[in-house]
Amino acid sequence: MHVKTKTKVILGGIAIAGSLVGLAMATPIIDLASPLLAVGQHSADIKTHNLGQTLSGESFEVSLHTEGPATISTQDAAYTAGGINGWHSHPGVVAVTLIAGSIEWFDENCVKTDYNVGESWTEGSQLHYFRVVGKTGIHLNATFITAKGAALRKDESAPACAAALGLE
Repeated sequence: MHVKTKTKVILGGIAIAGSLVGLAMATPIIDLASPLLAVGQHSADIKTHNLGQTLSGESFEVSLHTEGPATISTQDAAYTAGGINGWHSHPGVVAVTLIAGSIEWFDENCVKTDYNVGESWTEGSQLHYFRVVGKTGIHLNATFITAKGAALRKDESAPACAAALGLE
C-alpha cells in the first residue's frame, strides 16, 4: 500500500504563530526555552479554503491543503537577550507571532527583516535564521503544520553569506 506523505500548505493573508528545537548538526540554538503546548493529529487530507473581506473591504483569501495526514503542533518559545535560532528550515509550514521583544530574521541570502512585538510571519522549507536584538528577551508562539510524524525543524549549515555578517 502506498501512503502519501507529501504536505502542501498554502496560507495567505494570515499568521498563526515559529521556531523549534531540532538536532544540533549545524548552527546552534542559544538560550531557548520552548515547550510544546499542544500536538494534534489530523488523520486525512486537509482541504480548507475561505474567501472573505478585511475590515476595510479588501479581498482576503486563505487556503490550507495537505496530501495525507498531518500533525498540528503549537509551541510557546522564549529566548533570552542574545539568543539565536540557528540556520534551519521546516518540512512543513510554521506561522509565528512575536508576543514580546524584537528579532532580526535572515533568509538564505542573508537579507534581514526586523520583527517587533505584535508582528507575525510564516516560515517553511527556505533556509532561515534569527537572533534576538535589544536588552530583553523575546516571547513567541508558533503553529507548525507538518506531515504526520515529520520533525518540526531541520537544522542546516549556514549559507556562504553568513560568515561576513557573523551569523554562524
